[in-house]
Amino acid sequence: MTDDRGSLTKRVKEANDIVDVVGTYVALHPAGKKFKGLCPFHDDHRPSFDVDPQFQNYRCWSCGKNGDVFNFIQDHERVSFPEALELLARRAGITLEKTAGSPQDRGRAVMLDLVKWAEREYQLCLRESPQAKTARQYLQERGLNGETLAQFGVGLAPESWDWLTMRAAHAGHSAELLEKVGLLARRQEGNGYYDRFRDRVMFPIRDARGQTVGFGGRILPSSPLSAKFAKYINSSETPLFKKSEQLYGLDQARQAGVTAGYLAVVEGYTDVLMAHQMGVAQVVATLGTALNARHVQHLRRFVPKVVLVFDADAGGSTGVDRALEIFVGQNVDLAIATLPEGKDPCDLLVEQGPEPFQRALADAKDALDFKLKQLLSADAHHGIEGRRQAVEKVLSLIALAPELPGAAGEQKQQLIVNRIAQQMGLQEKTVWARLQELKATLKRSDSTRRDPPRTPDNEPKQKPAPPLERQLLEVLLARPELVEVAATEISLEEITHEGLRLLVEGLYALREAGEKPELDSLRFLVENSLLLEKARELEERGRQHSSSASWLQDLLREFRRRRVEPERQEVHNQLHAAVDHTEAVELLRRLQAQTVSVDPG
Repeated sequence: MTDDRGSLTKRVKEANDIVDVVGTYVALHPAGKKFKGLCPFHDDHRPSFDVDPQFQNYRCWSCGKNGDVFNFIQDHERVSFPEALELLARRAGITLEKTAGSPQDRGRAVMLDLVKWAEREYQLCLRESPQAKTARQYLQERGLNGETLAQFGVGLAPESWDWLTMRAAHAGHSAELLEKVGLLARRQEGNGYYDRFRDRVMFPIRDARGQTVGFGGRILPSSPLSAKFAKYINSSETPLFKKSEQLYGLDQARQAGVTAGYLAVVEGYTDVLMAHQMGVAQVVATLGTALNARHVQHLRRFVPKVVLVFDADAGGSTGVDRALEIFVGQNVDLAIATLPEGKDPCDLLVEQGPEPFQRALADAKDALDFKLKQLLSADAHHGIEGRRQAVEKVLSLIALAPELPGAAGEQKQQLIVNRIAQQMGLQEKTVWARLQELKATLKRSDSTRRDPPRTPDNEPKQKPAPPLERQLLEVLLARPELVEVAATEISLEEITHEGLRLLVEGLYALREAGEKPELDSLRFLVENSLLLEKARELEERGRQHSSSASWLQDLLREFRRRRVEPERQEVHNQLHAAVDHTEAVELLRRLQAQTVSVDPG
């Protein structure tokens, strides 16, 4: 690299303001000199995540996660430091020189580039290839215009078994890496690869920041493959893509969701595209799966409310029951919107324009109210016994749901019970009693199925760091220029704590290489993210010390004392046992010399 590693890290960090970077993952709001939001690292129920633009760091006061922009990317994207550096450098338009065999060669940034390349190839095919005539006609019939298709990067994978495989080979892209990102599959006989997506309209699936991480493919209705293969398939699970966590269109919808105060969740790619085309931009879709708790946690980072859209004939399905469970177990307002029977959002928008769809979203009912009304309107639940069964069904769903922790959970349970009691004409204490009975029954049933909890007795425990060694790291990380002094006197063998020894070894190695021995450079040598997080805490603690140079001298004195203490103790024992005067005098001289060696000044 042109810069040394520390300078390069600083340059990339300075080019990526932490508020801008974190703000692409979390909805941040000004709070004095800082910004606050819901923590993306745990199920946060109140904004406990602070981002400080002055010191360019973040901290969650609930789960304890903290660090700088690199730590955020490492933890959120689950990547190593070199990969985080690459991602942030690319974001800032900084080109890094890669060395052969570098972890970056198989890193997340390289995979993202490869998926983006495939997206461009699919787009170009749809736009220009004669093979795409049928696909263009199909999308036109669905009412989608060219601007929308370009906005969402829609493309086409032709019918050929090796269209993308051959283009990748021509462009010099690794087939092995294309398999890793879910675009190619290995032939059964193990000889070569074939395209996973064939004769399908390709919908790029992007994360909240707009990076393409996978694809959804819809087989063309006229395709000869339609009788043998599923209508929709997604990319396989990859380091970039997890189907159960992704939401289609979130990158395009998040800002509109913040403005509207909610995000609406539909089922299909074309539903999302048409909603955005019609100006209803606060719409996303799951990827062929039911809305789950992970989806809701992800959405809650941007909006306080989620609207789940069903058509009328699907509204009584298990999807509503699942939504009710999520409503109980998450700190979010969850509402149900229903469309005319047999109409998906795309059809409704094309046939009637945006007004009926917008009205359905505006009239969305709270999930609990929706379920109660649904049950009471059913013929089976007329009369006293029918109403009792309706209450039983709703309470069973609530009992199954995980509870919100703390006071927020208690308040939500009380509000739910109060609403059920009012709508069903029951006393609250009666509803509470039955809910507790159901929970107790489920708890007993669950405990008989579960294995006994593991105890930590046999688990290895991390040896606590000796205070002397911990303080040495504090001063060296806070004052890198003092590493030179420490390295001349303290050997690595004297650092007994394994993690701290690894940090000292890295600092010494940087000094030997002529680089500044500081934490930003140490990140290149130490891959353990937890250890680096600890190093950052030690650095912060060390910076609070008023006189690092004299502090180091005190620590060096203690290291000398620790070094000679075994020998001193041995001489001391011999002195007590000595009977010969001459021998005693020699032992005293040795003790004095050892004392001088500890504190030569």
